[in-house]
Amino acid sequence: MFTCSPAFSQKPPDLPEPPVKASQNNDEAEGRRLFMLGITEFELENYSDAIDYLLEARAILGGSAGLDYSLADAYFQTNDLVNASQYGKNAVEADPKNKWYRLKLAEIYRKAGRNQATIDELNAVLELYPADIEVMYNLAQVQTSHGKLLDANNTYNRILQLNGPDTQLYFQKYRNFRTLGQRDSAIVQLNNMLDYEPDNIAALQTLSRFYLEEDDFKQARETLERALKIKPGDVETIIATADLYAREGLWNEATNLFNRLITNPDVEPMTKVELGQYILNQFIRDQGNEALKESTEQIISLIVEEEPEFGYAWALAAEYYSNIGDDDSLLSVLIETNRLLPENEPAWRQRIQLHLVNDDPDAAIEAGLSADEAIPDDAFVLFLVGNAYLMKSEPKQAIEWLERASAAPSQRDFRSSIYTTLGDSYSQQETWEKADEAYEMALRLNAANDVALNNYAYFLSDRDVRLDDALEMAEKAIAAEPENASYLDTVGWIHYKLGNYEEALKFILASVETGRASAVVMDHLGDVYDALGDTEKAREWWQKSLEKDPDKESVNEKLSE
Repeated sequence: MFTCSPAFSQKPPDLPEPPVKASQNNDEAEGRRLFMLGITEFELENYSDAIDYLLEARAILGGSAGLDYSLADAYFQTNDLVNASQYGKNAVEADPKNKWYRLKLAEIYRKAGRNQATIDELNAVLELYPADIEVMYNLAQVQTSHGKLLDANNTYNRILQLNGPDTQLYFQKYRNFRTLGQRDSAIVQLNNMLDYEPDNIAALQTLSRFYLEEDDFKQARETLERALKIKPGDVETIIATADLYAREGLWNEATNLFNRLITNPDVEPMTKVELGQYILNQFIRDQGNEALKESTEQIISLIVEEEPEFGYAWALAAEYYSNIGDDDSLLSVLIETNRLLPENEPAWRQRIQLHLVNDDPDAAIEAGLSADEAIPDDAFVLFLVGNAYLMKSEPKQAIEWLERASAAPSQRDFRSSIYTTLGDSYSQQETWEKADEAYEMALRLNAANDVALNNYAYFLSDRDVRLDDALEMAEKAIAAEPENASYLDTVGWIHYKLGNYEEALKFILASVETGRASAVVMDHLGDVYDALGDTEKAREWWQKSLEKDPDKESVNEKLSE
């Protein structure tokens, strides 16, 4: 809060000239000339040249308070603190009552880290000039930095006695007493501030925080409520008071405070959103608290209602609905967020992903096209749109988007996922060479990518190529997710291709028993039973496969044989 007095680095108003004898000779005149040259170079900030001239002058004229002061200052400017302190002491010894010489020496000592010597010099100045407020300020600062906090407070008391009440000085004393652990003395300083400025909101907030640290909720609440009466719309006070109510479980009181601020037209929209974010963070940490949930939803809804054209209000609502899993509400607020904040990347990604989760690839593609205009070349958006086209069995379009996604900047593991989906797209087209290249790239980027391992293995087995490699990859995938229905089916199907029908039956039955088996898995189980000679069970599972997916012509053909 306080800094060194500028006087530390200034020349005294009337700098003494070097002594001149009545019978001035040529040497003395030369000395005076060199001295003035030194002063000129100092003023031009050519400190090395100044030192050279001043030393030459001193060699001719001998030591004097003014000359040694000038040398001390010049050496100080070059950071030569040893010579600076020596010449500074010479100046003080030659003229011990000169305030400016002592202040320069104190400044030199301070820069050298000699705190006690600095304090001694400043005290010497105050003995000569006991009412010098500026020197007292500097002394208090040095005392504080040197850990002499009580001495600093005593110095502040001297200033207060001379100048009267001062909020900043009371606060400095408060901080020092806090550091010393003197609770009662610290509170006295805060109350002194409030006696002097009864409407000082900052002092009331500080006092309330102090009471909170002491777990004195009653005093803290009363102090904050006093601040609210003085300034009802103060954001920091409202947050602090609401936080206190929240600690005590008084959510209705906290909500009422927030509502007061949110409905205040003079409060900035972003401030309202920050308040909403505050209570949302509280809810995220305690999602089982129904009262808190109700308050959070009420406050966020009110923010959106009060600021319907402020995009960050909708983004906040999206975060809330995402946390509670309300996908319907989430989708609607994401659409508004995209409209008002088209540059908000997470909102676009979340919206497209939500469309895919809802099995609505057309909506995902529509949103993705808009996102690609607002945030072009976003790897995640491109990837999601590629997935949407793949869901629609339109691999050509999927490949276009996924190729763009693979070229966009993204993290290594995510790029592995992009190449996996690219491999799936090429596989749908039966463009096997490019499919294999994509899967190989996916595994090069992330050898533990179990989706790539499984899908690559499955398509190799479906083509009856590299079955041993396929089985090795599929077993790695299933080690990562032993209960994954697709992974179990892949291992079983490879065993079927290898002629290991009993092993095939074990894995594909396990896939069905997960309850998540697709029509393809049921078809595979029928094929395994058929290979084992159990025609009745084979037809039973083919029939179930057809019921799950009536468009499977290959299953119809098996049943018609």
